[in-house]
Amino acid sequence: MIFRYLAIPLGILATFLILWLMWPSPIDPVRWDEPPAPAATEATAPNGALRAATIYPVGGAGAARGITISADGMVYFGTPSGDIMRLRAGIADDRVRPEHVAHIADAPIFGLAWIDESTLAIATPARLFSLNLTSGTITALSAGNTTAPFGNLTQIAVAGNGTIYFTDSSARWDHASPRPGYYYDMLENRPNGAVYAWDPQTGESALVRDRLYFPNGIAIASDGQSLLVSESFRYMIRRIWIAGPRRGEVEVFAKNLPGIPTGITLDGEGNVIVAMATGRSRLLTAVHRHPGLTRVLIKLPQWLRPSEPRPQGFILRLNEASGRIGDSFHDPDSAINYLSGITVDPGGVLWFGSAFGGVIGRFAPPEPPEHPAAP
Repeated sequence: MIFRYLAIPLGILATFLILWLMWPSPIDPVRWDEPPAPAATEATAPNGALRAATIYPVGGAGAARGITISADGMVYFGTPSGDIMRLRAGIADDRVRPEHVAHIADAPIFGLAWIDESTLAIATPARLFSLNLTSGTITALSAGNTTAPFGNLTQIAVAGNGTIYFTDSSARWDHASPRPGYYYDMLENRPNGAVYAWDPQTGESALVRDRLYFPNGIAIASDGQSLLVSESFRYMIRRIWIAGPRRGEVEVFAKNLPGIPTGITLDGEGNVIVAMATGRSRLLTAVHRHPGLTRVLIKLPQWLRPSEPRPQGFILRLNEASGRIGDSFHDPDSAINYLSGITVDPGGVLWFGSAFGGVIGRFAPPEPPEHPAAP
């Protein structure tokens, strides 16, 4: 009797379940046998170092993804609404509020770097701009071309000759996608990203390297002959040679990092500073190894998907010559997470932004260890 009353609703439920399983997934993931996360060593063991950082609230989620510091001690950053703001560096009072500089475009600003002392290079997802702070002139430098428009520009590095190198994290899940592109790119595990160079002589952008896995942070090596580029969802940093006898070659600079690398900068003392959005995820390891499972999970409502503990951002300091991790600085309280852009002021103080936190952090690191430990 009971079964008779349940038969119809159970049949309807089974039908919906079958249709749901047959419904195409919005993503097309591939398998990656992700290596196990490295064991914590003395260099990478979690610590409370970033508790000493000064945190400046600067806006809502997405403010200060990219930051840079001027010669006169101002921290410049962008907002999700396309504005450039600045905050005076060296002030320990977190009640100081930023001031408005210019409105660039009706799009979020992800990357900033100096072309010269008065001119900023600025990356929105779809276009590269420059801003002359003396005249206030805003110039659209590049949007790619009609056959290959930019997908999702993130970070910038400028060479001494004015060439602007920048990362396009994903041409597939781009700025125009209604879906969360970085998230889908992370799950699909395909090389949808690239690095470009804008030439100040020709005013054109040229492809430097494609088929990269969500390239994000970028920095020019001390000798000016190579780029260091973080591939966030492969937990690695590549070196791309742009000059000298090895021009055109690509090699691994650091691999199997203990988290998701984003922004990169050099401290001028032989070290590479890497902002880490958060640590490694067992759930992400599982979906990378099981694309079929990923196709099913992505169709679930957000509230039904497995969740991870609150992310914990941290910073790595690597030896530029060897790529070895020397030490790291962690935030066990998760007050700082999803670290993104990072830079160093003339006094050696680190300044960093957050992709979603709406804060800027200021941290004076201790002297690096004399002999960096192996990763």
